Amino acid sequence: MTHQEGVFMSSAMSPTSDVAVIGAGLSGALMARQLAQQNLSVTVIEAGDVADGATGNSAELALLGTPEFYATLEEQHGTAFATAVWELSARNLELLAATAQSLGLPATCAGSLRPISASAEAPLAQRSAQRLAHQGFNVTLEDAIELGYLIGLHTFDDLRFDPADMSRRLLAHGRITLRPRTEILRLDTDDEGVTLWGRRYSLRAKAAVLTAGAFAGRLCPTLRPYLTMLPVQTLECRTSKQLALPLVLEEGRVLVQDRGDFWRLSAWIGQPQGDPWPLLEKYGQQFCPQATLTRRYTAWVGRSADGLPLVGQLAETPRLYTLTGLGPWGLSWAFVATQLLLGLMLHDEDPGLFNVQRFDKM
Repeated sequence: MTHQEGVFMSSAMSPTSDVAVIGAGLSGALMARQLAQQNLSVTVIEAGDVADGATGNSAELALLGTPEFYATLEEQHGTAFATAVWELSARNLELLAATAQSLGLPATCAGSLRPISASAEAPLAQRSAQRLAHQGFNVTLEDAIELGYLIGLHTFDDLRFDPADMSRRLLAHGRITLRPRTEILRLDTDDEGVTLWGRRYSLRAKAAVLTAGAFAGRLCPTLRPYLTMLPVQTLECRTSKQLALPLVLEEGRVLVQDRGDFWRLSAWIGQPQGDPWPLLEKYGQQFCPQATLTRRYTAWVGRSADGLPLVGQLAETPRLYTLTGLGPWGLSWAFVATQLLLGLMLHDEDPGLFNVQRFDKM
């Protein structure tokens, strides 16, 4: 018996779906589509509407790498770990491009620049550029004087796309049943499946995938110690100024983009009660002080304790899988994280660095 047959074989209670996916953001849509293409029936349950959470309020930019410099990651965790993480990020961009092409959607190469203002940080950027270029990543170190910085790490492969539109396209599949505006209040798991309970709604499935982002801990208390809800604030403004590349600032906590007819500035900080607005004000004044504010909004994301996604199977709930904790850089992980979870569900393959069981008490 294969792992897939073991997970999806008939149970004592007749399920109404092979797999229930909780959450209709990009991760949930990707997971549902992949499972449906395996000839499995999938029910996607969303408390609101498709992509109206973090996915629909994102920066619409998938970045290469991690918020911290490669050299910082290498110092903290070693070369093998740092390289593996960046390779996963590069694979994510490859999968994004392939998915967009299959759906007939644009995914344009935007690149990005991580400028350095303090001379003390310059060695980090220099070492990062050297190590990454040596390993074949498409990066270089460039002068950033015109922007008011010393130098900047230029990554060329970052992709701009519309994750909300992609989510809707992914869910348009004959084997996917969508249940919007349906809040799940409780999950009951056993050896043969999962029962989902909502207000005036219930579903029995052979397996369930939790892709509820910042709110995953509400349904799965085991995740709460390792998952932090963070606000990501964004402002959009009109300005005549132009910016050649998106800027990644403050160790990945601020993103500044020129979207043609408007600029978009996004910011987050590592504390759930913190306010990213001062960062937005700081860089708004720096780059476009005369701009007219047109929109401001907040999205909530779930970030894991170590900043990497939480992918896999919780030890005490064998029929419940998790794909969450992608954090503020969620678009940079969603595609590869989905692929890793699919490998686990269908072929019993270890999700590796993203494995949710990496935390001892899981």
